[in-house]
Amino acid sequence: MIRTVLAAVALLALGGCTGTPTPPPPPTAEQSPTPTATDSAGVNCEDAPEDVVGAALGLKLNHPRQTITGNVVRCSYDGGMTEVRFDTGADAASFAEGRKEHARATELPDFHDEAYRATAVTGEVVHTAVVARRGTVKITVTSNANADQAQHLITDLFARL
Repeated sequence: MIRTVLAAVALLALGGCTGTPTPPPPPTAEQSPTPTATDSAGVNCEDAPEDVVGAALGLKLNHPRQTITGNVVRCSYDGGMTEVRFDTGADAASFAEGRKEHARATELPDFHDEAYRATAVTGEVVHTAVVARRGTVKITVTSNANADQAQHLITDLFARL
């Protein structure tokens, strides 16, 4: 009888091992999702590494953080109020719509397909945003660097894509 009970327990144990595997848990908020063709078209913050961005803007940047929301990839860095933003699927109409958010903007003729720069002053801090579109990608660089530095960075970033 003991052999029968042991055999039954062994069969139950083996049966428990053949079940379907438990799926992995969903990604947590700390994990950055991998971009796909349906959201950011493969663009990510590896296209705007801190050493390239920092050198172009004359800033010491580190610890890049990536946030992806739909077709927008935001790269922010420690060491300054700096953000690089990639918008994929951009066109002239969406560019014009985004331009409305910057009331005091200056057009930048002959800079990629279309571009402008805007500044905002908070106390003694001046933040510059340079926005340019080439094809279906719009890049926005916001920092306390000057507009010329941001324009050079945007040209470098478009070359990296």
